[in-house]
Amino acid sequence: MKKVVFIPSHKNVSDIFDSPKPSKNYLPDWYRNLGSKFTLSNGFLHPGPTKCLPFLDSFTSGYTHLLPCDIEIKYDGTKDGRDILSYRWFEQIRPIITRQEENGAPYTLPSFDGYYNTELQWYTSWDPKTPKGYSTMYHHPSNRFDLPFHTFTGITDTDKWSGWGPVPFLLKKGFEGIIPAGTPIIQFTFIKREKWKSSFEEYDEKKHAKAQFNLKKYFSGGYKKHYWEKKEFE
Repeated sequence: MKKVVFIPSHKNVSDIFDSPKPSKNYLPDWYRNLGSKFTLSNGFLHPGPTKCLPFLDSFTSGYTHLLPCDIEIKYDGTKDGRDILSYRWFEQIRPIITRQEENGAPYTLPSFDGYYNTELQWYTSWDPKTPKGYSTMYHHPSNRFDLPFHTFTGITDTDKWSGWGPVPFLLKKGFEGIIPAGTPIIQFTFIKREKWKSSFEEYDEKKHAKAQFNLKKYFSGGYKKHYWEKKEFE
């Protein structure tokens, strides 16, 4: 079993904030409420989205960093074509900052539909130290379209470097209010660094038909029975 160590960004972090935990602990309520099956128009039962293991694996793989404290955000209009946001939080460890505040650098990203055109940054409280040869993908919690922000994706070679943030994110346009403590903000997924080379093969009708039959001969669970492997994160 591979081991990851989470390193605190400040000397008092471990006394105040919990370290990242397995992502399986943070399934959103909307996913839990989807149900495992639904009824077709002909009256037969059909497996629901929670039975889709690729979908489930995206939620439960890796570890998740939570927001350490409540953050309240207000929209203060625009200046020079950019949105101005103000915010407040528990004054002990700074969880976010705008790029301009950090070093006076100009905002260089394009404007994305549906988001304020101000780059914010999470300051991580914990960062992973991975085994030799493994990098970490920092990304938005998988399929969490319900969150009022979107965290950018980045890959860090955390076997060599495990320094703390910042991790950029954008806030959804129109959002004002409190993002509560305990909100998932970053998911950590690990990648083994290997050399890859791509190729392609011609379509094989027999091979395709056999694979499809292995799935379709069951009303549900064919992928789990023949192809899926459990992913374990503790």
